[in-house]
Amino acid sequence: MRMSNVVMTTTKMVSPFLVTYSIYIMIYGHISPGGGFQAGVILAVSVILLLTAHGYEEMEKKFTESQFKIIESIMGIAILILVSIGILFGGMFYNYINRGTFGLPFSGGIIPLFNIFVGFKVGAGFMVVYYILTRWSEGD
Repeated sequence: MRMSNVVMTTTKMVSPFLVTYSIYIMIYGHISPGGGFQAGVILAVSVILLLTAHGYEEMEKKFTESQFKIIESIMGIAILILVSIGILFGGMFYNYINRGTFGLPFSGGIIPLFNIFVGFKVGAGFMVVYYILTRWSEGD
């Protein structure tokens, strides 16, 4: 079901800001409140807005469920690699990257990387669930 032109235009205008805010929270999540999970939810909401406003059939041409499954799997593997390297260096989630100046994005060691991986994993996971629920509700 397509929405009105006002809704479609508004979602096209709002979604880039949501994506930008999500990336900001991923990068600065170790300095301020937020982190990977919150950023992933905001990222998923930006795509869900577009899917809802423009209709499932039209948006599935641009964002397929299999793309989100691949992204989720890659991010899961990346998190496992990050943890495995930490275990090799001395402990679970060991902060093995040199930490910089306090308050800057690169001051968190592996935490910003972890937030980015978790953000994309959560966002892709929410999108897969959204696709499953949408397909189920439409009776496909």
